[in-house]
Amino acid sequence: MNYADFPTKGERTRAHIVATAAEMFWQRSFNGVSVDEIANAASVNKATIYRYFADKGDLALAATRHQGILTLEQIFEASFAAHKAPDQRLIAIYTKAYRGNIEMKQERGDLLGCPVLGLVLELGFEMPEIRREAGHIFDRVQSYFTGIARDAIAAGRTDGAPDKIGRALMQLHHGACASSRIAAEPEYILDAGRTSLQLIGYPEAALAI
Repeated sequence: MNYADFPTKGERTRAHIVATAAEMFWQRSFNGVSVDEIANAASVNKATIYRYFADKGDLALAATRHQGILTLEQIFEASFAAHKAPDQRLIAIYTKAYRGNIEMKQERGDLLGCPVLGLVLELGFEMPEIRREAGHIFDRVQSYFTGIARDAIAAGRTDGAPDKIGRALMQLHHGACASSRIAAEPEYILDAGRTSLQLIGYPEAALAI
């Protein structure tokens, strides 16, 4: 996401605030960060934040949407654009996630997990709008997994209902994000990737991931 692409200074300022808040919420949680700290990190005053956002919850909603867009673009859209075969798309998705976790552990000594999942688990009950936004994002993610399942069925690699297989793939991915964060172990991402490849009928590809 390139802020220079936004046509007005106001839009660029808003996008910068959102990106700054999204990173801080991811690192320290919503309740672990104050609006003053976000303002300082974004090099704006507190009044500027409230010019664009009704309250901290409104900013968290924008941050959730921002993280969803990044995840979809950088992992799922990029993997589908680069590959056509279902196994190669799945390998690309898990390889990107694994490498991102490796880099994070090298830089931080820890893993932060999925930024969208983290916020919705923290705020989903008290802020239902964030839960709804996360649901929209995860519906998009599941549509990619369902597409992979549909292509694997068409290739004669597996059978069943694409939507059910897609949902299972999604659940494996969620579990990988959560378990790798808890254990601070990137290899858990690959475990889920291998299981996912076996699920769509590509056990030989699972050996290469």
